[in-house]
Amino acid sequence: MPNFLKPHSPEWFSALEKINPAQAAQTRQILSLAGRDDVCSVCGDEEAADYKLVSEQTTSGVISALRLCEDCLNIRRGMYGEKFVPFSN
Repeated sequence: MPNFLKPHSPEWFSALEKINPAQAAQTRQILSLAGRDDVCSVCGDEEAADYKLVSEQTTSGVISALRLCEDCLNIRRGMYGEKFVPFSN
């Protein structure tokens, strides 16, 4: 079962740093530039929501939740065939 940790939470960053330190550093930089943590994990857009990755390629132990704007959500769906559902606690 994948980890559905709340995006941008301390637990989410801790897990992400273990499996993808570059992505963790990039997301921290985006949040720092935005001056807040409720922005897109990829581009920093202010209109972002939390999603769970539910694609077949989801692997156990992988951080499978992201905060995405509509553009980044559509790009990931189109380019990578990833399937997302809204995240709820």
